Amino acid sequence: MLSVRVTTCLLIAAGLAALVMAGDATGPKRPPKKGGQLVAPKKLAPKADHEVIQEFPTNGEMETAWKVRWATATGYGLYIKDAFFKRAPKDRWIQVLGDSRISEIFVPYHRGSPRFWDVSYNFPLCICTPDDAGPNGKLLRDKPGAPPTVVQEVRDRGIIYKSYNRTRRGQTLVLFGTLEAANYRYIIEYGFQDDGGVTFRMGSTGHNYGGSEYEGHMHNGLWRVNVNLDGTGDNSVYLVEHVEPMSDLKDEKSRSKTLVTPFNGGREGFCDWKPERFTHLRVVNDKYKNGKGDAMAYDLVSSRMGNARHRGGNREDCTHHDFWVTRAKPGEIVYTNLPKYVADGESVMNTDVVLWHSAPMHHEPRLEDGKMVGGSLQGVTHVMWAGFMLRPRNFFDGTPLYQHQPR
Repeated sequence: MLSVRVTTCLLIAAGLAALVMAGDATGPKRPPKKGGQLVAPKKLAPKADHEVIQEFPTNGEMETAWKVRWATATGYGLYIKDAFFKRAPKDRWIQVLGDSRISEIFVPYHRGSPRFWDVSYNFPLCICTPDDAGPNGKLLRDKPGAPPTVVQEVRDRGIIYKSYNRTRRGQTLVLFGTLEAANYRYIIEYGFQDDGGVTFRMGSTGHNYGGSEYEGHMHNGLWRVNVNLDGTGDNSVYLVEHVEPMSDLKDEKSRSKTLVTPFNGGREGFCDWKPERFTHLRVVNDKYKNGKGDAMAYDLVSSRMGNARHRGGNREDCTHHDFWVTRAKPGEIVYTNLPKYVADGESVMNTDVVLWHSAPMHHEPRLEDGKMVGGSLQGVTHVMWAGFMLRPRNFFDGTPLYQHQPR
């Protein structure tokens, strides 16, 4: 959770500056239920979108570049409209992403109530300040004159390889916005690496819920990612698993293998993340080959604390599995509707595909979250991160940023 020196929001009204009181959070309120159902956002239409082009490295001759179009929508916060990567100065732009976003944020408490669905509450983005941007960031606005709600920055991501006497440090373009969810703040972050990788992270920070300051709960970041490798029509999804031992035969107990199979037999559906199998998904475009004839692909690799399984009602069935895959369709952006989306079992081979992934966090409160003074919590919970990355596979002909071969 974020250090105190980082200010996640600029509160507009003076009354919003107060700390959370018992049972009552500052900032926007989570709406009540109506007839037992959560009140849906009034409107989720996107605001103006924008384009960012970032060349790498920032301090030398261009080797690779990203072109990213972003937008914001009430409730969803910052999302990516589409993203394109260029592997060399003379290479063409190759599409990697279509619409990609946090689809829902589910926060159930240990005692069974409350059970918050924070995207559904129509929360706005926080206003960003120079403290959010830091020394190297840039504040972005939806339109001229509007308060900034998005930060753009380039970060050093450390050593990406070290070989003999040769070392290379990497860079990443980061776009993030912070959802102002009553007493909590959700930092929605997208990272576009110089080697073609893409990271998706959600960070949870803020004031523990009034009246439940020291009760355990979950923060489930439920993501929707439209992977469009070189366009929308020729993408196929595979399940990749490490298997060890290879079999129970005596001479094979020390051997292992990698299984690559069509996801759910090539149909829409779900699967679970198994740590001993290093489960991940692979999206392949068989129509696009690199210089060696290998199909272009991206692997979705999870970075998680554990698996979340919630059983507080039918709406929570979407949490019973860690990966879902659907064929892309207009309007299918609601994570809780996934059981309905996959019911038809349509093909996810050689088509336009969407990957859905749960990246949960378990928050067991600690004294470092703050202390009770006069019936209210004085302090702030530092940011906790969870997410995943899309890692390129056979996208380059060799090691990127090492012996780059212009095409």
